[in-house]
Amino acid sequence: MFRRFLGVAFAGALVAAVPACGGGTKPVKTVKKVKKGPPKKTLLADAREAARQGEVDNADAKYAAAYEAEKEFDILEERVDYLIHAGHPTRAQEVAKAYYDANATDVNGYKLYAESLLAGGKGVEALEVADQILGMHADDADGHDKRGRALMLLEKNQEGIEELRRAVQLDGKSAKLHMSLGLALHKMGEVNEAALEFRAALKAAPQDAQANVLLGMALRDQNELDESKHFLDEAIKIDENNGQAYFELGVLYNRQGKQADAEVAFAKAVQKSPNESRFWYAYGEIYRVQERFDDAINAYKKSVELDPPHPKAIAKLGLLLVERKDWENAEAFLTKAIRKDKKNAVNYLHLGAVYAAQKKNKAAIENFQTYLELAPKNDPDRDRAKDAIKELKRR
Repeated sequence: MFRRFLGVAFAGALVAAVPACGGGTKPVKTVKKVKKGPPKKTLLADAREAARQGEVDNADAKYAAAYEAEKEFDILEERVDYLIHAGHPTRAQEVAKAYYDANATDVNGYKLYAESLLAGGKGVEALEVADQILGMHADDADGHDKRGRALMLLEKNQEGIEELRRAVQLDGKSAKLHMSLGLALHKMGEVNEAALEFRAALKAAPQDAQANVLLGMALRDQNELDESKHFLDEAIKIDENNGQAYFELGVLYNRQGKQADAEVAFAKAVQKSPNESRFWYAYGEIYRVQERFDDAINAYKKSVELDPPHPKAIAKLGLLLVERKDWENAEAFLTKAIRKDKKNAVNYLHLGAVYAAQKKNKAAIENFQTYLELAPKNDPDRDRAKDAIKELKRR
């Protein structure tokens, strides 16, 4: 019956195409072709090229179009990973959360959203999502990894390291998990054990640029400077666009007293990773120690403007502006620094100096007193603050 129907339909189509008798021509209906968009492969290639060119908004849009064309999770994952490494964690969170909200049963969405939250320094939210992952699968190694990293962000370091060790126990072949644990140990000053974890990561993935970078970093901190440089150079050979490799190399050169080489390395770091606030802060530091204050101020400003800003950059910028007697800008940046970190004593000291120079005596005294409340008892600037308060009260 089905073949018969096809035969009739086909014959009918032929008849419709033949001119009618009697000299007239029967109008032929044409079927409009639906214009298809570019295939997924083309859109994905375009996204990657825009990413390579540093066109973040364009790359983001191309990734979105590629995902809409096929709805493959790998494309979404690549998009979020790109946004994170391009220094746009907030945008990465928006993209990941949209999938997380729409796919309540897909654990991959939870993992992607948690990763974006961790990249943005949102420990509380990341911990909540990690707990949801483990509620779905109690022995999920990635879930324990993300929970451990969230705890480390929240300064719950011992709990965090325990979770990260659990992740490695569950999947000892994962280079990524060894690197997470190594970074946590490095943060706690356990450099030797961190180096062992980075070596394990490198054994699992010999051509992983990041594993080479982290081992080079740990070896530098073990004062194994030649071996450190070997692994950092190897990371750059594997991935010449790895900004952190240049950054760690700059720190190595700085430790060796090779300031010119350090400056070149930091310049490369900010060129390859222009949205990494930590790299701009280091670039500012190398300028500051060379007393190239205009260049240092510009680098600190860049570090402050990025998402998230480097926490030390605002204070250093404020200090330089104080030294240059740029009171208005110094006040603005130091006030911003205090809003972000109300327990950093040195910001109150510098802001007190700014207010004193502007003859805002009451505000100056208040800031000097707050500094004295927060500063360690052996802080060398305590006497200076006390003397400033006495002088301001005499005025």
